[in-house]
Amino acid sequence: MEPREFFIEDRLERFRLEAFCNLGESGLSHFTMEEMLSLCGLTWKDLSQIPMNDAPNQGSFALRSAIANLYPGVNPDEVLVTTGTGEALYLAFHLLVAPGKKLALVWPAFQALYEIPRMLGADIIPVPYESAFQATTWQSIEADLYVINHPHNPTGQTFSSTEWESLLEQFRKRKKTVLFDEHYRFLPSGGGMGKTGVNPKQRFYGTGSFTKCFGVTGLRVGWLIADQEFIRRARSFKDYLTHTVNPISERIALGLLQGKEEFLPDIQKRVQNNIDHFTSVCMDLPKTKSFVPPKGGLVGWLELQKGISSEEYADKLFARTGVFVLPGSNFEMEGFLRIGFGEKEDRFQEGLRRWKECLDLI
Repeated sequence: MEPREFFIEDRLERFRLEAFCNLGESGLSHFTMEEMLSLCGLTWKDLSQIPMNDAPNQGSFALRSAIANLYPGVNPDEVLVTTGTGEALYLAFHLLVAPGKKLALVWPAFQALYEIPRMLGADIIPVPYESAFQATTWQSIEADLYVINHPHNPTGQTFSSTEWESLLEQFRKRKKTVLFDEHYRFLPSGGGMGKTGVNPKQRFYGTGSFTKCFGVTGLRVGWLIADQEFIRRARSFKDYLTHTVNPISERIALGLLQGKEEFLPDIQKRVQNNIDHFTSVCMDLPKTKSFVPPKGGLVGWLELQKGISSEEYADKLFARTGVFVLPGSNFEMEGFLRIGFGEKEDRFQEGLRRWKECLDLI
């Protein structure tokens, strides 16, 4: 079987490297190699000493320990280091999904969260984002697997603390299997670390990474959190895929996680500044209708006026200004644009200035 075209990635591949102002990406604008090494306290000489053999298939113990420390009660044996969250999701879905099984998730969604399960024969239950962040919404939804993407891509919405605890308690009482995709946990509104639902002992599994939040997507490091038996099966499956993660990537990843307290507040401030600036001008942009600022993560969901093609809007905006945004049609939901807030602040503000001046855009 073969999944459909990955709509988002196709557009990213065409536009992201050519854009003057990249608001289509879902990650922080990239750091250089030198900047990245500075963030994690390493030098070129440190990297030169790394033996270029295979890293452990499950990931080095040091890196798994650093990842486990992000989750209360999780130990390193419940962590599998993967080549990005894409591989973690691919592994998890192949072990959790079978033909005819029902999977419920917040809609719209990052395509991999439903495309791979659909390819495997699952029935998808979309839960509209307008009501998905209320715990009571999920009470009447019967599924074999629940996928909670939090903070949510593309809307940036999150559960309040009260709703979050109610949701977890509901899943616990119903003995449900849940997969928490928490890629943006490093960027909650207000700073610090965002909440997590991961608890392997209750079959509350998790996928995650820091690469988008830290501006190092090219590092391609992610992880899967689950009970030890599930991790054993996933690791065996991974042997048929990437087998191991590059040892250089592992060492850099370890340094970034160990040093995050030093640099993450500056990243969080930069992202929040972009969100605040966009919120202040978004209704002055041509043909926009509404916008709810994200409560976590790096992306938000801008509603356009009725009847406007999001793809046509995005194409014309890029042609006129060099500003790249993702059309809602790439999320199979028309009438919206997904806006990324990871661009450098000066480019972000200049891009919005150009966009704002295009009164005859469409």
